[in-house]
Amino acid sequence: MKRVRTEQIQYAVTQYLKRRQYVDIDGSPKGAKLFQSPEEMAASLTVQAESGCTNVVSAAPCQSDPHQYENQYSRLRSFLSETEIPWAKEVSGLLFPLFVYLHLDMVRSGLKGAVDGFYSRFHGAFLHDGEQRGVVEQLRHVLTAQDIAANAKLSAFLEHKFMVHLSEPAFSYLLRYLQSEDNSALCRVLSTHLQVEVSASRRTDYQLYGGAAGATTANSTATWAGVEGPEGGDGVEVPAGIPQSEAALEALQDSIKKVREGPPSLTTICFYAFHHTEQVLNTAEVSADSRLLAAGFDSSAVKLWSLRARKLKAKAHQADVSRVHLACDVLEEEGDDEESSGSEIKMLRAHSGPVYRTAFLTDSSGLLSCSEDSTVRYWDLGSFTNSVLYQGHSYPVWDVDVSPCSLYFASGSHDRTARLWTFSRTYPLRLYAGHLADVDCVKFHPNSNYLATGSTDKTVRLWSTQQGASVRLFTGHRGPVLSLAFSPNGKYLASAGEDQRVKLWDLASGTLFKDLRGHTDSVSSLSFSPDSSLVASASMDNSVRVWDIRNSHGGTPTDGSSGELVGLFTGNTSSVLNVQFMACNLLLVTGTAQEKTEP
Repeated sequence: MKRVRTEQIQYAVTQYLKRRQYVDIDGSPKGAKLFQSPEEMAASLTVQAESGCTNVVSAAPCQSDPHQYENQYSRLRSFLSETEIPWAKEVSGLLFPLFVYLHLDMVRSGLKGAVDGFYSRFHGAFLHDGEQRGVVEQLRHVLTAQDIAANAKLSAFLEHKFMVHLSEPAFSYLLRYLQSEDNSALCRVLSTHLQVEVSASRRTDYQLYGGAAGATTANSTATWAGVEGPEGGDGVEVPAGIPQSEAALEALQDSIKKVREGPPSLTTICFYAFHHTEQVLNTAEVSADSRLLAAGFDSSAVKLWSLRARKLKAKAHQADVSRVHLACDVLEEEGDDEESSGSEIKMLRAHSGPVYRTAFLTDSSGLLSCSEDSTVRYWDLGSFTNSVLYQGHSYPVWDVDVSPCSLYFASGSHDRTARLWTFSRTYPLRLYAGHLADVDCVKFHPNSNYLATGSTDKTVRLWSTQQGASVRLFTGHRGPVLSLAFSPNGKYLASAGEDQRVKLWDLASGTLFKDLRGHTDSVSSLSFSPDSSLVASASMDNSVRVWDIRNSHGGTPTDGSSGELVGLFTGNTSSVLNVQFMACNLLLVTGTAQEKTEP
């Protein structure tokens, strides 16, 4: 009879498998067992692909080697008895339930020889405890599955899970051991018959050394907890902590609440004063890493100071070629020796008009400056040269700001527009038009999706960075808006200007959140603390005020300032230019010093 093509293929495959001594589907297996059941294959693949701590216990492969029970239990017992780690004693509480369930598992699998050897080797360790001794003695007379079914207590062991309490470090210690070698029998018992309750370690006091053992043993232990169910009774619950620990926790929570809701601690002030700069200094800013100080002058120059002991030194040029010195490359008249060793001050010249604002990149690798000459320039702080010239405005540029990740920067000008730029292009990407007068200040939202602008038309606008549309209009100022600041959490926008008021706007609702009064002259700079709880303002009245925007504390100050005022700082200054909150609750202030008049 002629075979169809399918039968021919099947016959050819079968003959090939026979020649290779693989299992024949029509005959008995030859040699070693080379196939797995779907359950075994799934478990094996799961262990290989997901061998994390959470899956070690539940993904144990299903094997029934007669000697694996005794070998794996003996290895665990020796491991726990030989180590001096404090968690080993806690994990040792698992030895008794493992002994019981491994013994019952071998009886149900019909491994009589293995059962006798396993029992005779390990049962003596549990004869000292009365309750454990009773269970162990009943195991000695159990030889078949029918014997287990006839014993009510042993049947209850199989019908209900044995509960064990472990602390989190002890449980992690157990999982690391189970992952170290082949512990399939132990993992199967832990997954099927045991319920491990993991509790976080809690300490009664604050310790740095030697406190782990005492805290772990006192608060979470692994002991005989009984068998759940009507026959085994309710398990014994281990207390989660002692009253002293609860009292300490409540006291700590109360202290945290007082710190959060109470008046904040005053910030530390660091003031950088410029001497002999009356009427010529327009702006000053410190880099985010507190390494450099930049200042812009009416003389069209930008000066850089090193705030550390290390001098400023330009990096060597990559190519050894002849250079033509242009005006933008002339940093300072300095000799060859000074150029090789570096200097504490660098002069950056390229603008053709007064410099009104400078802004560092977030990583302090570059500096932006804007000027009356209607341009924005990028300075490479590695070589201290002008690398890029950005042109687009037709009138003086009053302000420039860099986005949080230094992807974009924005500028505001006398031409009543703000513009969005990227460092890689010399032309603007977006133009924001809508103000009726000069755009005096610009500021990026912390997520860089929005840009705020303040104008001489007494309004503040919030723009969508990408779409270029105005999404918020804030009105209420009675004079030009000179300064803006976003809170780091992105919820509030602070604005201030010639009306001597600091206004806080809720961005979500678009309404006025707080109106802070106290300054007696125009407010020139604003800055939020890193936790968004404080806002600092600098004014031409030569004062710096710190406000707590969460709530007001105490009564109204005698000078008529708002109740949110928590700090007032004045000194021998003729003007305060800029305030910047830095890390560690440090407030950096820059301004001009008051010159002494000779009699």
